[in-house]
Amino acid sequence: MNFMERALAGIPTSDLDPDIGELTDLLDRAARLCERFNTPGTSKDDRRLILEELFGQELSEGACINPSFRCDVGTNISLGKNPRINYDCVFLDTGRITIGDYVMIGPNVCVVTPNHTFSPEERRHVKTVVKPVHIGNDVWIGASATILPGVTIGDGAIIGAGAVVTHDVPAGETWVGVPAHRIGD
Repeated sequence: MNFMERALAGIPTSDLDPDIGELTDLLDRAARLCERFNTPGTSKDDRRLILEELFGQELSEGACINPSFRCDVGTNISLGKNPRINYDCVFLDTGRITIGDYVMIGPNVCVVTPNHTFSPEERRHVKTVVKPVHIGNDVWIGASATILPGVTIGDGAIIGAGAVVTHDVPAGETWVGVPAHRIGD
């Protein structure tokens, strides 16, 4: 298995792995594309082309992603129809991030797939385990929310502004707070 295959399989990786260059090349590629996307004055059409290259997929006609947008790899992000991703979002996609149809993501949202080990000695070498994040259809994620590794958010769920989502959210539920918890009936 190469570096990314191990990472996507949930096998711990670190900067000591002999094939770490595979990841650093992907990080550099995504950084360059994000920089181009985020450059003031870039046309809407050029931004769309940059995102399609970054994600490795064609965007639906109604897709709207506002700058600034940043991600680790880009090609580990899969977008459904008509996503609306507001300003200043960060997607750490060393692992897979799947976003369903008609998802609204507020400004300053962070979606995270990597986690690091608790051992300080291992963290010195960025020992990392990734877990995918899945966001269902028709989900609304409020401003400044954080979605942590391994979380699935069910169809039609709402995540309140500023929430830190540490566990799966069932379809149709509203979760708020730190850590996020269910509210309402």
